[in-house]
Amino acid sequence: MKLRLKICTLVALAGLCSCSDDELRTYDSLQQKNAVESVNDPYLLASIIKKTTLFYQKMGFDNRMLPGAVQHMESNYQSGDNFYSNFKSPVTDMYTAMDILKLIDGSIGLAEGRNSKTHQGIFKIFRVLLFSYMTDFYGDVYYSEALKAREGILYPKYDKQQDIYNGLLAELDEANVLMDAGTEPISESYDLMFAGDRTKWRKFSNSLRLRLLMHVSAKMADAGAKLSAVAGQLLLTEAAENASIEYVGTTAENSWTGGPLSWGTIDNFDTRRPCKTLVDRLASLSDPRMQVWFAPVEQPWTSDPAKNGVSFNTTDPNGYTYTSTWEYINRKNADIAQYATKDVLLDSNKVYVGFVAGMLSDWKNGNGHYNVAAGGTVGNFKVSKFSKLFRENKHPLLRAMIMNSDEVQFNLAEAAAKGLITGSADTYYRKGVANSLLRWGVSQAEVDKYLAQAAVKLPADKAGQLTKIAEQKWIALFLVSSEGYLDLRRTRLPDIFANGRLGGFQFPERYRYPGNELGQNKSAYDAGVGSLTPAVDDQFSKMWLIK
Repeated sequence: MKLRLKICTLVALAGLCSCSDDELRTYDSLQQKNAVESVNDPYLLASIIKKTTLFYQKMGFDNRMLPGAVQHMESNYQSGDNFYSNFKSPVTDMYTAMDILKLIDGSIGLAEGRNSKTHQGIFKIFRVLLFSYMTDFYGDVYYSEALKAREGILYPKYDKQQDIYNGLLAELDEANVLMDAGTEPISESYDLMFAGDRTKWRKFSNSLRLRLLMHVSAKMADAGAKLSAVAGQLLLTEAAENASIEYVGTTAENSWTGGPLSWGTIDNFDTRRPCKTLVDRLASLSDPRMQVWFAPVEQPWTSDPAKNGVSFNTTDPNGYTYTSTWEYINRKNADIAQYATKDVLLDSNKVYVGFVAGMLSDWKNGNGHYNVAAGGTVGNFKVSKFSKLFRENKHPLLRAMIMNSDEVQFNLAEAAAKGLITGSADTYYRKGVANSLLRWGVSQAEVDKYLAQAAVKLPADKAGQLTKIAEQKWIALFLVSSEGYLDLRRTRLPDIFANGRLGGFQFPERYRYPGNELGQNKSAYDAGVGSLTPAVDDQFSKMWLIK
């Protein structure tokens, strides 16, 4: 217990803000008892991986802002995220990222003192990841003077976004050099992401470089040369090569965010519904991921009076069973007629139905759901829920994700289609599609069948290729909503901005700075706002990256 207390104290000094018994590995506490008197690199690595992946994953399902913005998810209750309203308010994710960065910088210092080069390199990868998140979402942020309070810098300046990107790419070079020079082993147990596989850490580092280069490719004169160089390096390539971690499922913090341990009430969980944009696209492609992600409608509409009241069961690929009962659209029924003639009842004779993008969450708008006495606002029987998979505390298909190999392949496909690198855009594209399907448990036979469809094949023309690559990447980034948002903002593909009832809404371009910046770091804040176009701290001003 004395040793554990000392470890907690040292980790707190390095910046870790908690010392609980909810580690992602159930045997973690036993390993800590055998730790050396100073906090060891493997323990710090496990903490950094855990905190960073959970931070990213909560943006993919728990927080509705980003999945709503990319039209993967809509709200069936309190619908502001259906039309971007929460982007109006300052967002404090900068501080959440900085809390993790405090731990990372402390860990780098400890690793330097022990000459643990491999761990220094890995910690730098996470440093780049989190600083890139901050600048991608806000614009100019602190970077060169960040985390230097001990040096007397209490009010760090905001660096220009262009300078931050140059610095981040240089840090990834340093990370690779350190990992190449490092000789110490990586703990298989504490490395929650790659189980001590040094090569996969190199692949992740290079894949992150590829992501950042794609973000900045329109602003960098030598983007093609830099992309060509990284395309020839080790990258996350196979379906099982992903920067993600599994859940343990024993406590609220180490469980999937939608499971009962994290999310106790099913009613609150069911306020999140798949967006019609995504459901319709998957249906048009006969996409097998739809049955994995979504549940059949409980009371689907039918135009056939003979089906009225007829129930049927559906078992999805993971063995979850659902019961649905057809309901005839009887337009003489006053409760139904008032909605059947409007644009709120859009989907009949369908088993999978999404909630319309940009639609208010009033129960009357959920595909003509009228049985408010039985269903209320939460129990809409006319729109699909997310599948029972997402109510598990853990499952092999549920992972906290930062980057998957399918994203990497789609980035290569886009770069090839644009002529920035050599190689076949079609080969990269097909690999990206296949990896995403395989990652969600789809069989190889189904993958081959899916890729053979004319609607999935890559067109011959450049514009058609970029559209198709973006569409499949948008689908594959389901639950990786941070990158899904940044990619949609960057490419403007797929063109979904006026879907449903979003025609009168402007797509948000950034997060607003946290309110404390205006009060506590005003000169830096003013300079950061001044670099935006227009120079206003709102969600519509453009940063250097997208001007």
